[in-house]
Amino acid sequence: MDQARLSDVQLTNLTLLLTIHDAILQDRTAACCKFGLDAALAGRIATLGVQQIMALVANVGDVTLFPARRDLLALLDAPLPLARPLAAVQDTGRLCA
Repeated sequence: MDQARLSDVQLTNLTLLLTIHDAILQDRTAACCKFGLDAALAGRIATLGVQQIMALVANVGDVTLFPARRDLLALLDAPLPLARPLAAVQDTGRLCA
């Protein structure tokens, strides 16, 4: 059997899409808040099967589907005990708090 080799970017996209898909199926509202999705995007991701997600990731190639947080550098530089509160306070890109 031939095995497709995925790049690091493709593996990241695949992991995130599968995680988001699973979260949507468990609790759509919580997934929308957690991952900053709107209802239309969550609904569309929920309709995808695993094979469709894998095909999408393979065909998109090395283009990331998920940008990093705007404050990621500040979180990386902050003392570890402050990372969670800073992440909660500084994250303005999500739909829910």
